[in-house]
Amino acid sequence: ARSSSRRAKGSAIHATRSFRPRSASPPARVVGSRPASYTLQAGEFPYCIARRYNVDPDALLSASGLTSAQANSLSAGTVLTIPQNAGGFPGDRALRAHPTTYTVASGDETVYSVACLFGDVDPNSIASANGISASAKLTLGQTLSIP
Repeated sequence: ARSSSRRAKGSAIHATRSFRPRSASPPARVVGSRPASYTLQAGEFPYCIARRYNVDPDALLSASGLTSAQANSLSAGTVLTIPQNAGGFPGDRALRAHPTTYTVASGDETVYSVACLFGDVDPNSIASANGISASAKLTLGQTLSIP
Protein backbone atom coordinates (compact mmCIF):
# COMPACT_ATOMS: atom_id res chain seq x y z
CA ALA A 1 0.00 0.00 0.00
CA ARG A 2 1.33 3.42 -0.84
CA SER A 3 1.11 6.39 1.44
CA SER A 4 0.44 9.81 -0.03
CA SER A 5 0.63 11.66 3.28
CA ARG A 6 4.41 12.01 3.20
CA ARG A 7 6.78 12.72 0.36
CA ALA A 8 10.52 12.81 0.01
CA LYS A 9 12.08 16.26 0.05
CA GLY A 10 12.22 17.61 -3.47
CA SER A 11 9.84 15.02 -4.94
CA ALA A 12 6.97 16.12 -7.14
CA ILE A 13 3.46 16.61 -5.84
CA HIS A 14 0.77 14.92 -7.90
CA ALA A 15 -2.56 16.64 -7.33
CA THR A 16 -5.85 14.84 -7.62
CA ARG A 17 -9.42 16.02 -7.30
CA SER A 18 -9.43 14.99 -3.65
CA PHE A 19 -6.27 16.96 -2.80
CA ARG A 20 -6.91 19.77 -0.32
CA PRO A 21 -4.13 22.10 0.75
CA ARG A 22 -3.77 22.79 4.44
CA SER A 23 -5.36 26.08 5.37
CA ALA A 24 -3.80 28.79 7.49
CA SER A 25 -6.93 29.14 9.57
CA PRO A 26 -6.93 30.14 13.21
CA PRO A 27 -6.74 27.36 15.79
CA ALA A 28 -9.83 25.18 15.62
CA ARG A 29 -10.46 21.57 16.57
CA VAL A 30 -12.62 19.93 13.91
CA VAL A 31 -15.37 17.43 14.67
CA GLY A 32 -17.63 16.53 11.75
CA SER A 33 -18.39 19.51 9.54
CA ARG A 34 -18.10 22.10 12.32
CA PRO A 35 -14.98 22.77 14.33
CA ALA A 36 -15.35 22.00 18.06
CA SER A 37 -13.91 25.42 18.88
CA TYR A 38 -12.94 28.61 17.11
CA THR A 39 -10.67 31.49 18.14
CA LEU A 40 -12.07 34.90 17.18
CA GLN A 41 -9.84 37.00 14.97
CA ALA A 42 -9.81 40.81 14.65
CA GLY A 43 -13.09 41.96 13.11
CA GLU A 44 -15.08 38.85 14.01
CA PHE A 45 -17.90 38.33 16.47
CA PRO A 46 -20.03 35.30 17.49
CA TYR A 47 -22.93 35.96 15.09
CA CYS A 48 -20.47 35.98 12.22
CA ILE A 49 -19.11 32.59 13.30
CA ALA A 50 -22.63 31.23 13.73
CA ARG A 51 -23.42 32.18 10.10
CA ARG A 52 -20.14 30.77 8.81
CA TYR A 53 -20.61 27.38 10.47
CA ASN A 54 -24.43 27.29 10.15
CA VAL A 55 -25.12 27.05 13.87
CA ASP A 56 -27.81 28.69 15.99
CA PRO A 57 -26.21 31.81 17.54
CA ASP A 58 -27.99 31.33 20.89
CA ALA A 59 -26.64 27.77 21.11
CA LEU A 60 -23.15 29.05 20.21
CA LEU A 61 -23.25 31.69 22.95
CA SER A 62 -24.64 29.24 25.51
CA ALA A 63 -22.01 26.57 24.71
CA SER A 64 -19.34 29.26 25.07
CA GLY A 65 -20.68 30.49 28.41
CA LEU A 66 -21.54 33.91 26.98
CA THR A 67 -24.62 36.12 26.99
CA SER A 68 -26.03 38.03 24.03
CA ALA A 69 -25.02 41.23 25.86
CA GLN A 70 -21.38 40.11 25.71
CA ALA A 71 -21.48 39.00 22.06
CA ASN A 72 -20.51 42.31 20.44
CA SER A 73 -17.83 43.26 22.94
CA LEU A 74 -15.54 40.24 22.66
CA SER A 75 -11.96 40.68 21.57
CA ALA A 76 -9.75 38.73 19.21
CA GLY A 77 -8.40 35.66 20.95
CA THR A 78 -11.71 34.73 22.59
CA VAL A 79 -12.30 31.01 22.13
CA LEU A 80 -15.83 29.98 21.22
CA THR A 81 -17.18 26.47 21.69
CA ILE A 82 -19.11 25.36 18.61
CA PRO A 83 -22.02 23.08 19.56
CA GLN A 84 -22.09 20.02 17.33
CA ASN A 85 -25.77 19.13 17.66
CA ALA A 86 -27.29 22.62 17.56
CA GLY A 87 -29.77 23.65 14.89
CA GLY A 88 -28.73 25.72 11.91
CA PHE A 89 -28.53 29.48 11.65
CA PRO A 90 -32.09 30.91 11.78
CA GLY A 91 -32.23 32.97 8.61
CA ASP A 92 -30.13 33.83 5.61
CA ARG A 93 -26.47 33.02 6.15
CA ALA A 94 -25.35 35.12 3.20
CA LEU A 95 -25.55 38.82 4.04
CA ARG A 96 -24.37 39.98 0.60
CA ALA A 97 -24.51 38.30 -2.78
CA HIS A 98 -21.31 36.63 -3.96
CA PRO A 99 -19.16 35.83 -5.91
CA THR A 100 -18.32 39.49 -6.35
CA THR A 101 -15.59 41.98 -5.56
CA TYR A 102 -15.24 44.13 -2.46
CA THR A 103 -13.26 47.34 -2.03
CA VAL A 104 -11.66 47.80 1.38
CA ALA A 105 -13.37 50.85 2.88
CA SER A 106 -11.50 51.22 6.16
CA GLY A 107 -7.89 50.87 7.21
CA ASP A 108 -8.81 48.56 10.08
CA GLU A 109 -10.63 45.94 7.97
CA THR A 110 -9.24 42.42 7.92
CA VAL A 111 -9.87 39.41 5.72
CA TYR A 112 -11.86 38.07 8.70
CA SER A 113 -14.05 41.17 9.00
CA VAL A 114 -14.68 41.18 5.24
CA ALA A 115 -15.75 37.52 5.47
CA CYS A 116 -18.20 38.54 8.20
CA LEU A 117 -19.70 41.19 5.92
CA PHE A 118 -20.69 38.42 3.52
CA GLY A 119 -21.85 36.02 6.24
CA ASP A 120 -21.22 32.55 4.91
CA VAL A 121 -17.80 33.06 3.31
CA ASP A 122 -14.74 31.49 4.90
CA PRO A 123 -11.82 33.95 5.33
CA ASN A 124 -9.39 31.36 3.97
CA SER A 125 -11.43 31.19 0.75
CA ILE A 126 -11.13 34.97 0.36
CA ALA A 127 -7.40 34.81 1.07
CA SER A 128 -6.89 31.99 -1.42
CA ALA A 129 -8.91 33.77 -4.15
CA ASN A 130 -6.66 36.81 -3.75
CA GLY A 131 -3.28 35.13 -3.33
CA ILE A 132 -2.84 36.48 0.22
CA SER A 133 -2.84 35.02 3.70
CA ALA A 134 -5.91 35.32 5.91
CA SER A 135 -3.81 37.46 8.26
CA ALA A 136 -2.62 39.83 5.51
CA LYS A 137 -2.86 43.56 6.20
CA LEU A 138 -5.45 45.11 3.90
CA THR A 139 -5.10 48.60 2.52
CA LEU A 140 -7.73 51.26 1.97
CA GLY A 141 -9.06 50.95 -1.60
CA GLN A 142 -7.73 47.41 -2.11
CA THR A 143 -10.09 45.28 -4.21
CA LEU A 144 -10.74 41.71 -3.10
CA SER A 145 -12.38 38.90 -5.04
CA ILE A 146 -15.08 37.28 -2.91
CA PRO A 147 -15.76 33.65 -3.92
